[in-house]
Amino acid sequence: MEKIGDLMTTDFVYQMHRFIRQHKMIMDGETVLVAVSGGADSLALLYGLHALRQKLKCHLHVVHLNHCLRPEADTDADFVRQHAEHLNLPCTIEQADVFRLAKQWKLSVETAGRKARYQFYDSVCSETDATKVALGHQKDDIAETVLMNLIRGSGTDGLKGISPVRDRKFIRPLIELTRQQVVTFLNSIDVVPRQDATNTDTYYLRNHIRHELIPRLANNYNPNIRAALSRTADVLGTEAEYFDTIARTAFETCQIQVSQETITLDREKFRQHHLALQRRILRQSVSQMLGATSDLYFPHCNAMLSLIEGETPNAVLPLPNGLQFRRAYQRLIFEQKTAEIGNFSYPITTVGETYIAALNAKITVEFGNVISNRKRTFPDGKFEAIFDYEMLRILAEPFEEALPLTLRNRREGDRFQPYGMQGRKKIKDFFIDAKVPRHERDNIPLLVCGDVILWVVGYTTSEPFKIEPHTQRYLYLNYANSNETAI
Repeated sequence: MEKIGDLMTTDFVYQMHRFIRQHKMIMDGETVLVAVSGGADSLALLYGLHALRQKLKCHLHVVHLNHCLRPEADTDADFVRQHAEHLNLPCTIEQADVFRLAKQWKLSVETAGRKARYQFYDSVCSETDATKVALGHQKDDIAETVLMNLIRGSGTDGLKGISPVRDRKFIRPLIELTRQQVVTFLNSIDVVPRQDATNTDTYYLRNHIRHELIPRLANNYNPNIRAALSRTADVLGTEAEYFDTIARTAFETCQIQVSQETITLDREKFRQHHLALQRRILRQSVSQMLGATSDLYFPHCNAMLSLIEGETPNAVLPLPNGLQFRRAYQRLIFEQKTAEIGNFSYPITTVGETYIAALNAKITVEFGNVISNRKRTFPDGKFEAIFDYEMLRILAEPFEEALPLTLRNRREGDRFQPYGMQGRKKIKDFFIDAKVPRHERDNIPLLVCGDVILWVVGYTTSEPFKIEPHTQRYLYLNYANSNETAI
């Protein structure tokens, strides 16, 4: 690290400066985080930006996240700290147990590592008022990424390579420089990078492409294969950017509900769009849920489209990284996978409150006299219900003094007579007619007295136990989530 000198005169730094200005990557006075792993690309990025800092009128801050995945990870972190100190730059180094996070978040290790890094960058940006994050991707990475995604069967999103600027925050100043230019630059200033042994292990697809496939293509087919792939990525990137704009508008027209936990789309509106836009809408939905679509491939999109166009109105499709896609009649839903509740059954206190742990809800019961409450408005039978108490006492005669009330979910063979109907109906058929999504049916609570269903909570009550003109006493119930005010 002795021959740094005036790096502004080097062609490498000149090209960096021209590219940064061309894409308006850094504005005067900005603080830029420089993500440094200790490898060749990130070190070249660091020393290049350090040489340009006065010309760019910016402030630099070195960041490094130790993923705790390799034995030498701590040494890499110390190496980065030494280079930051050598350049008199502030440095933030933190650790993240990515393997544990992958299990916790139900993501692949690669995706969890990416998520952890970007969370780290956002955190340091907030602490330092940084507005940009510089990443060390270079031109050869584009060629490798295009080939890797082509082999995996990616669409244009995967073939467009790596953009110079993303989200107006993440910048890649080396994206027009090759790996050989990086190595030559580091050699010229006597900077020796850390060597990651996994970078030469051809077990990994990217390394196999880098060390075997690209050299073979260059030797036998096109000596300028890297430049050709880069040009292809540039063309496809421009077209993808245009189509993404159209797809974003289409995505918004299909939206019913969008939150961090769930995205719900209108099936009929979705089907009105061209197949090319449909695929982009699906990918945008996944990207909005997870922040990336790196593990989403053509078979996943194809399976979702088949489910959307299929005859089954209720179906669930597991997706990578803990996500699932559901069709619930005319709704298309992206959500995180949830644990099954299973069967539940809770005896209900005749008067007072009962907490339902499986549903994080409570049910409140009270008696009343019809004569003294003639002005009372009867509930609609959804989350409030009212019954003829004398009819319930007749039903409960074979049992003990207290009404044998239970709140449970459905069982095989359950039937009841819905309010306003003449005959009895299977609970299964009632749910189908009410268009209750299949995944929700086992979670819907039923109030029963003995074995007789009185109330399908959230939907309707049973006809035989309704309030009649001759009713004298009633039983009133209220169902509410435990964190909500009772209706």
